[in-house]
Amino acid sequence: MKRVLLLSMMLITAMLWGAENTKFSFALLTDTHISGESSMEDLKKTVNDINSRDDIEFVIIAGDITEFGADWELEAAHEIFEGLDVPYYIVPGNHDTKWSESGCNSFARIFGGIDFAFEAHGILFCGTSSGPNMRMGMAQVPREALVWLDSLITATPASMPIIYTVHNPMDSSLSNVAEVYDVLKKGNIQLTLSGHWHTDNLKNYDGVPAIVGRSNLRATPPSKVVGYNIITIDTATMHLTVRNHESGGKDGKVWAELDLKPYDPSIETTRPDYSLNEQYPNASTLWEKQETADIGSGFASDGTRLFYATAAGEIKAIYARTGGDVWSYKTAGRIYSFPAYSAGRVVCASTDGNVYCLNAKNGRLIWVHPTGKGIVACPLVENGVVYVGSSAGEFYAIDLMSGDRKWTFDGVKGFIEARAIADDEKVYIGSWGNEFYALDKKDGTLVWKWKNKGSRMYSAAACWPVIEGDKVFITTPERATRALDKNTGEEIWFSKEPNGRESQGISLDGKTLYVKTMLTNELAAVDATSDTCKILWKCPLPNDADMDLAPAPILSNSNAIFVPSSIGKVYAVKSDGSRVVWAKKLSNTVINHILPLDEKTVVASTMDGKIVCIRYEEN
Repeated sequence: MKRVLLLSMMLITAMLWGAENTKFSFALLTDTHISGESSMEDLKKTVNDINSRDDIEFVIIAGDITEFGADWELEAAHEIFEGLDVPYYIVPGNHDTKWSESGCNSFARIFGGIDFAFEAHGILFCGTSSGPNMRMGMAQVPREALVWLDSLITATPASMPIIYTVHNPMDSSLSNVAEVYDVLKKGNIQLTLSGHWHTDNLKNYDGVPAIVGRSNLRATPPSKVVGYNIITIDTATMHLTVRNHESGGKDGKVWAELDLKPYDPSIETTRPDYSLNEQYPNASTLWEKQETADIGSGFASDGTRLFYATAAGEIKAIYARTGGDVWSYKTAGRIYSFPAYSAGRVVCASTDGNVYCLNAKNGRLIWVHPTGKGIVACPLVENGVVYVGSSAGEFYAIDLMSGDRKWTFDGVKGFIEARAIADDEKVYIGSWGNEFYALDKKDGTLVWKWKNKGSRMYSAAACWPVIEGDKVFITTPERATRALDKNTGEEIWFSKEPNGRESQGISLDGKTLYVKTMLTNELAAVDATSDTCKILWKCPLPNDADMDLAPAPILSNSNAIFVPSSIGKVYAVKSDGSRVVWAKKLSNTVINHILPLDEKTVVASTMDGKIVCIRYEEN
């Protein structure tokens, strides 16, 4: 990433414009969605256009640089951006982080970071990433980015105007927007810049003006031409104008203007509603932990300890009954992998490309198995064998005791995110290449392969597959559930009636498939033994989201089914679907995992770094 010191920028500005000129301009570029020749041509056209001008001092790039977060897409975008003759400052968007084969590491490696801060003309410009990182849900500024932003704002002079960039607009679609405003309003925040909507908008959120910029792509309405926005600020009056510019064409008319000024502190920040917790007093918090980084991981347990991992790359153990720390092991990459426990060992994968096996009691390294590329997948341990996929297009069987590789299947299209499931003969897993595989457990040979139609974003990659009898069940993002024949991969049935996206589970007796609906806020129960999609019941959930995208697995104990949400709510549904036993809002971000510890206690993790242990009674 090209960086220029404030002093250098001021000298250049003075030479070009004259010391008496109080106006300066910069470009807002967003949603380039690099995925092929067309999008790359569009971006090259814009870079050439910016280079042809003498009035643009720098470029702010507000996310969704790529379509799928693939390394080659990021490398291609970087090569084009490096052709800019002026400095550029960049943050990732949801397309760069949700489907990232590297677990969001490659963006930072290629562009030099995922956050930025610089001063120009007496204004602090700063920006952060906003996810969702790997786990589908609402956008969220990562916990570690908030910690960094807080330290930055604290160190900034109180009078200095602040312009903040984040890919998602600063409305309720950004799950932790209230926490972000709490940090920004410690300083002199005057404007936010975003993309995501692909069209130009001027908004005001909680007293702070917001400019939402158009996509760079040629298909962007209403003009249907390649372009970006040029923002001009007069530092004498703090008057700001925005015009939409056609790359290679004429300047458009000014479509937004405003006077920058300190926010009005009498306008309160909008906050999430936690009144749900008052409706269910039969569920109480036994203990709670707050990490300084995101948690994109669920739990494993040996009955005494809980094992989980953080996005900062730490594998951790805590006591299940108290939440007290036991040990921590640091890896060299971010972690979104759920750990697995077996025979006194904890196995977890890292985006540094390694699978780690640690002593469950003390966290000491037993072995490390390199794969050559980042891993966001969750290991399955069964009968002394670790089954896990990587982002190298491979799936592995590793001996739990020695760490030696038993076999490799190298025919994976895309990358693997979820945890596989196995029976006596085969292991089953989906990838972000729109394919689902059945592999021979003995040698890793392909038994059969199922392929979904349409976009690769319809892959059966985030759902954890489950088995009943001769069926393996998957739920995919086009809101479709399928029962596949375990032996052949043929579809036994296909249905959109359950209306799920990725969150599914199986009952303790294996007879009922549970699917969390995406749009209707229900838990659907499907007869897993039937050769058709037979809905047994649907239980309404006290959810107020328009869309619930949580991809977490659904687990149960003998008296309740535990359902995750993307807005921080945990639901416990009666085993017969007759009612919600209790519900609790822990956060406003994705619930990664709800693990029953016994018949009255569960533990849950949230994407913004919380771990909460809940004790409940039937109401």
